[in-house]
Amino acid sequence: MNDIRRSDEEEVLDLDAEGRSDVAQALEDAERVVTAVEGRQKRQAEDIPPAVEAVEADEPAPAAEEVARILAAEKENAARIAEEAARYREALLRKSADFENLKRRTEREKNEYFRFALADISTDLLSVLDNFERALQHAAGAKFDDFHEGIEMIARQLAETLKKNGLAETPAIGLPFDPNVHEAVMREETRDALPGTVLEVLQKGYTLNDRMLRPAKVKVAAAPASPGGRT
Repeated sequence: MNDIRRSDEEEVLDLDAEGRSDVAQALEDAERVVTAVEGRQKRQAEDIPPAVEAVEADEPAPAAEEVARILAAEKENAARIAEEAARYREALLRKSADFENLKRRTEREKNEYFRFALADISTDLLSVLDNFERALQHAAGAKFDDFHEGIEMIARQLAETLKKNGLAETPAIGLPFDPNVHEAVMREETRDALPGTVLEVLQKGYTLNDRMLRPAKVKVAAAPASPGGRT
């Protein structure tokens, strides 16, 4: 009887000696152990003496204890992961809210900037406008030379105001034609200047902080035609 019981125990408790980390496999092993134990008890119920049956009923189930230990560890690990995920989720929500606030503030500041970007230059131009109005008020009783001189002074004031705010006139007369800043609208044959030299500015060109606003419209020198019809 002892040999039979030993063979049954070997069959029932034949688990992996190294232990299993996989919870699903451990549960499957535990279920197999419980089923085998129940079958063994049913087969031996009539043959085992009461004393022996009581002893074997008190025997521990190592596989079940291992499963319980693994389940407890996995439950604790899952709780820790859930808590950490909750912290990350809360931090993400705060960062998202901060980003939305920053985006709205940046958009508001950008709109304000474009609305009042010309405030400084407009303030400077007010003085020029004041002088124009004064000149017009006294135009009727002023002498031509005095009025002309006053207009020239206002023009210089305007030019200085614009220059202070980054506006610059594009150099042209006497310089080689540059298609990047010049626009040739006329061509004049002459021996007084090298071909391709700017002879006259028909409309001034300007740059704003080194960026071209408009090219200068110019007249460009060309070589005179030869008697044979060639230049």
